Amino acid sequence: MKKLGAGLALLAGLAAFGTVPAAAQNDFYKDKVINFVVHGSPAGGHTRHARMIAPYIQKHTGAREVRITNLQGGGGLKGANSLWREKTDGYTIALSSIPTLILAPLAGSAGAQFDATKFTYIARVTSEPRVLTVGGKSPLRTIDDVRKLGRAFVFPSQGTDEDFYTMAVLFDALGLPIKMVTGYEGNADTALAVIKGDGDGHITSWSQTVGAIASGDKRPFLIVGSERIPEAPDVPTVFEVTPREKHASLRAIINTVDLHRCLIGPPNMDAKAVAALRTLVMAAMNDPDLKAESLKSKMPLTPLDGAKVTEMVNEVAKASGSLSPILKAAVKTIQ
Repeated sequence: MKKLGAGLALLAGLAAFGTVPAAAQNDFYKDKVINFVVHGSPAGGHTRHARMIAPYIQKHTGAREVRITNLQGGGGLKGANSLWREKTDGYTIALSSIPTLILAPLAGSAGAQFDATKFTYIARVTSEPRVLTVGGKSPLRTIDDVRKLGRAFVFPSQGTDEDFYTMAVLFDALGLPIKMVTGYEGNADTALAVIKGDGDGHITSWSQTVGAIASGDKRPFLIVGSERIPEAPDVPTVFEVTPREKHASLRAIINTVDLHRCLIGPPNMDAKAVAALRTLVMAAMNDPDLKAESLKSKMPLTPLDGAKVTEMVNEVAKASGSLSPILKAAVKTIQ
């Protein structure tokens, strides 16, 4: 009994210091296979983040394997539609762009065959500043240069994703014409179009574009957020170049974009699986080794618990209704 008491005391002490593996707290996924579907291209930022965090999810869940596959198309809509119909046993999860899930139905997109508020939200993985960049040799330096183009701003897009919708709202606020060119395969593809001059600019996360900026291939043009960022202190935000009366619509879409990359499951996912995953994934995301790897690879993590993400999704979905006419008009231009 003394040994048992000492052992329990030691375990409690270790737990207090966070050294008990999360897998020891829940056996739901022990020795099982977790199918980890990435809604994006194999070379994209979603996949890079998935590959970084997957070993830690395996470590903390005790899973035999975390099997990563890619399902791309329609700016993430193909993957979302597939997850909507997936088994609810909890063994298939996805890394997806939450803004796309919210905005596509608001736009009346025929490709969105789901209700974003019904998915199971496990955790936010990351959210970071997004930036509108132009090519390194582009003559565009300020919004006044865009006004003087004498034609529509050409935006290469991988589909009707959050960047597509953000640009629609931004150019509606600016009162300037924009030409959306869809059909690109991912961020690398749209970046190449901008660098070559086939497109005027595209939106990406700061970490995805900093290398091209450093090499001179691209140049930051606008911060798609509320504040300037330390890495580009001279680059204005979208709020600095748009009329104040248009700020409500911009703020609505930026609040949506703040949800960014999240781990999600199908609707009505097994309750035990949800409880286990939320606990274990957050433990994985706070693993000191993963944090160190994140800093080293310059792929930031901003984890947020699934319950809070669910609350935010519901709030944003309600507040974003005013965007619907703008988004629907944007979709019509490419149909």
